[in-house]
Amino acid sequence: WRDRHGNTAVLFALAMPMLIGGLGAGFEVSNWYLMQRAMQNAADAAVLAAASNAGANYDVEGKAVAAQNGFTHGVNNVGVTVLKNVACPGGGTACYSATITNSVPLYLSPVVGYAGSGGGMKNLTATAVAAVGTIQRPYCLLALASSGTTNAIRTSGSPSSNLAGCSMKSNTSSNCSGH
Repeated sequence: WRDRHGNTAVLFALAMPMLIGGLGAGFEVSNWYLMQRAMQNAADAAVLAAASNAGANYDVEGKAVAAQNGFTHGVNNVGVTVLKNVACPGGGTACYSATITNSVPLYLSPVVGYAGSGGGMKNLTATAVAAVGTIQRPYCLLALASSGTTNAIRTSGSPSSNLAGCSMKSNTSSNCSGH
């Protein structure tokens, strides 16, 4: 009874499952949080693209933007759904929605008994809703050139142009060689 060598090893062995469980839970929750934020950012971008497109292929546009953000439909347990004419938060049914679902694996949380959504996975969902809107821009001239175009706007001494109080906007460069 007087020999106390090894008593910390016994206490450490008894505390180890709680330590591993706490670290596992912290790791899992932070992983879920980071994945949820990435999914929400992708859903926000996808629904804005779909609402901006507002055409017949709005869903293709939304899924393409979600894929650019790392969430490709049908790859690695990811599902992307883009819908039109859904309920708007403020009323009406003229909104677009984008929903991204993903199943992430559980690593250490099963040690403390958490089974997740089944199959060793945790299901996460991110949804965003947007309405089509128009914002008035003070552009008198807007040039959207195809890729590879050097100058979308080119002026060479155009004396009859009157753009007073307006701005020019181009998605490529512009060149003005006049006055």
